[in-house]
Amino acid sequence: VGVYRDRDRYLARALRTANRMEALVGEILSVSRMESGAEAEKRERLELSALVSARLDAYAELLEQRGMTLELRLTPGVYVEGDAALLGRAVDNLLSNAARYSPEGAEVRLTVRAEGGVPVLEVENTGVHISDGALPHLFDAFYRAEGSRSRSTGGSGLGLYLVKMILDRHGAECTIENTEDGVKVTAQFLPCPSPGLPTEDMVR
Repeated sequence: VGVYRDRDRYLARALRTANRMEALVGEILSVSRMESGAEAEKRERLELSALVSARLDAYAELLEQRGMTLELRLTPGVYVEGDAALLGRAVDNLLSNAARYSPEGAEVRLTVRAEGGVPVLEVENTGVHISDGALPHLFDAFYRAEGSRSRSTGGSGLGLYLVKMILDRHGAECTIENTEDGVKVTAQFLPCPSPGLPTEDMVR
């Protein structure tokens, strides 16, 4: 009836809204489980470049649709100790943010390297900057920078909050800053002992 006689158009719109709500509920549940300590962790020695590479296929189509390019600088043999599922979720959120909040034709730069024995992960997206006033709040729950509040970009304001929670649980430091070309998130992990070497807990 009326404007709703275009059934396919409004069903598609309703589906997009339902998907956004489902994603929001999922993120809220993840936050709740992590805050309550109900989400069990499985710690293991992980190659960071391999973990990152395993998440890329899910975003290849989105980047292609938006005419964006992916530049990879993944150094093999950089290891971290942690939960593969949780760290994979953190990488997913960083990639999703980079793709969602960059203009069409932008570039996403993904780097894994070791800096003085410290494993480092960087995700940089070009073509956009964040105001100095917003930068300190980007890891706050439900916070969204003013320029990213439109319905078309989606987002719950929980993506980076979850990233921060996951990295905190792994003893990693996470920062976000404007660069000359865009915005860069940097995660610095604790050095991972080589296999067979005693860990701090074993020494105790």
